[in-house]
Amino acid sequence: MATISLRPDLLEALDQTARQEDMDVEELVNVAVGQFLVRIRQKKIQAEARAFDAMKADLLAKYPREYVAIHNGEVIDHDPDLRTLHLRVYKKHGRIPVLLKQVLPGPERELVIHSPRLER
Repeated sequence: MATISLRPDLLEALDQTARQEDMDVEELVNVAVGQFLVRIRQKKIQAEARAFDAMKADLLAKYPREYVAIHNGEVIDHDPDLRTLHLRVYKKHGRIPVLLKQVLPGPERELVIHSPRLER
C-alpha cells in the first residue's frame, strides 16, 4: 500500500468537497483519481489512433486484415486473431493503454449509437 502526502490546501479542499458531496475523503479521492486515469487512457488511445491513421498505408502493406497493437506510436505486435493478440499484449505489457485495431482498406466506418430516453 502506498502512502501519499498532499498539500494542506488540497487536503482542506478535499475535506470540504467530501462533506458537500456526502462522501468520505477516501471515497472522493478514489472517484477523482479513477476519473483522471480514464481521461489519461482516453487521450493515449486517441494519440495511438492518430498514429495508426498516419501509418495506415504501411500497415496495409505489412499486415493486411490483421490486428495490430499500437503503443507509443509504434506497432508492438500483430496477429490475425484479436483475442490472441489481446492476451499476448496483456501478458507482456499489463494494463497499459494499447490500441488494438484491424488493418482494413478504405475509410473508417463511423458508428452512431442512438440511446433511448426514458420519459416519466
